[in-house]
Amino acid sequence: RDQLSTRELYSRRLVEEVEMRKADLTYLRDPVKLQEMRTRVEAKIIALVEEEAPDSMSRAVRRQLVKELLDEALGLGPLEDLLADNDVSEIMVVDPQTIYAERKGRIELTPARFTDNEAVRAAIERIVTPLGRRIDESTPLVDARLKDGSRVNAVIPPLAIKGSCITIRKFAKKPLTIADLIRFGSMNERMARFLTRSVTVRKNIIISGGTGSGKTTLLNVLSG
Repeated sequence: RDQLSTRELYSRRLVEEVEMRKADLTYLRDPVKLQEMRTRVEAKIIALVEEEAPDSMSRAVRRQLVKELLDEALGLGPLEDLLADNDVSEIMVVDPQTIYAERKGRIELTPARFTDNEAVRAAIERIVTPLGRRIDESTPLVDARLKDGSRVNAVIPPLAIKGSCITIRKFAKKPLTIADLIRFGSMNERMARFLTRSVTVRKNIIISGGTGSGKTTLLNVLSG
């Protein structure tokens, strides 16, 4: 809680001094401008932490604070570490202080936190802006994809009651094959042969199921 309070304080200072939330987000579409912004903001964050951090704060904690502030200023904040975790398959932001993750089929509450609702809203803007999409009070819901193909659904007020919400369904970095589904016990070899032959002879196939049941996974396997 203390570290979150410190991060919130520095984040507000950063917003005021660098005017991050007033910045023209078109820099997200230009790699050169993005790198320039990153260099500028990182230097400001380091100076801010060195100036304000108490002497008792260790170098390791300072480095972590710089990383968290940089992630929140230019990336997806506390979601960056969850996105980098290969065991996480889904991320659910209910409100700035409540973030769930699905790891190996189990949903758990994570210690990750945004500083406030504006930080969540800024993360959503950084997702949709490079895609030429928009989200505002007149269009408070948007579906998008991250660069790695992960699916994103974002909702803001007035549709979202407790604050802006984000759901990210991650795609595996290594695509699954039909052999993997057999190994997992999702299907047997006879089923795999039937599906393979159905695709080979160009039969129509309907894939249906509930949320998270593996529809997209199976579709990707069949497409391969």
